[in-house]
Amino acid sequence: MLIGTRPLYDNLADAERFVPPPAWPVTLRALERRLNVALLGPRGVGKTSLLRRLQLAMRDSKKPAAYVDATAVEDVLELAARIRDALLGQPSPIVAAANLTAEAFRRQETQAGGASRALASLLREIGQADATTILVDASSSAAACYELFGRMRDVLWQQDHEWVLAMDDVDRATALKPPADAFFDSVIILDPWATDALVEILARRAEPGEDWPPDLLLSAATGAHGSPREAVRALSDAVVHGYDPATTLDARAKLVDLASAEGRPAGMLMAELLGRGQASPSDEGLQKTLGVTRARLNQLFRQLLERGLVAADTERADGPGRPRTVYRPALPQ
Repeated sequence: MLIGTRPLYDNLADAERFVPPPAWPVTLRALERRLNVALLGPRGVGKTSLLRRLQLAMRDSKKPAAYVDATAVEDVLELAARIRDALLGQPSPIVAAANLTAEAFRRQETQAGGASRALASLLREIGQADATTILVDASSSAAACYELFGRMRDVLWQQDHEWVLAMDDVDRATALKPPADAFFDSVIILDPWATDALVEILARRAEPGEDWPPDLLLSAATGAHGSPREAVRALSDAVVHGYDPATTLDARAKLVDLASAEGRPAGMLMAELLGRGQASPSDEGLQKTLGVTRARLNQLFRQLLERGLVAADTERADGPGRPRTVYRPALPQ
């Protein structure tokens, strides 16, 4: 089991499988000094696993810590609500009471000051919570992070919490533009992993008594471009389907190269699609990650389909609603 791309969690079993990245001791030293930390790295480098391991380490040290899943959050109100809920362990009544939705908040369609009052209430509840290290997993949430840690930084500075924000390195320019950059005392880069470290990560994914050949582990690690997610996926395909890891990774890299020849947006879409497995033009998270409209995303998918780089399937809704087209990478089966 555990030949899968899911992140490691904050439990003892997964702790045995955790390989500390080079940034691990630096991150611990920053937290010992009560610094606010921004962790930046490419997708699949292990940001979520690192946050979960920090959560476990702090719990073992009797220090309060709260993990916040803020992936693909649309706006600052939703981000603040998720943080508040993680701290207090129960859903916030504030957003519902204010009758606010993320879309309404973005378009400022609420009554005058309604969104601001709701955000102020959420931040007040966050500030009233016991001092905690708040671990925010915020991939694809750059704009919301900027609003919170930039525009609201003075409010957060007056609170007793420490903050660790993990995000994709491509979001740095948006999320940490001034004044948000001043909120974080330390910016730590999570670099792609060395091949020998990836081999160790793969070896630790084995169940007790299970032994994978060293050459299989090396083959899965070598072509993964420093990504634990890619290495684990290649190993999983090898163990489950009998695929050669090098061939699998080469095929994935070739798809990205061919898509990139159609233009940078197409290449970025293919990289995202390989990570997600499949996606639709209606996927708001994907639209936000790539910074494109639904119409533009539909155009890019059709472009890749015409080149034979993706396959398309029709997914029918369980209830009322129109069917949608779902695209997946045209990988060898």
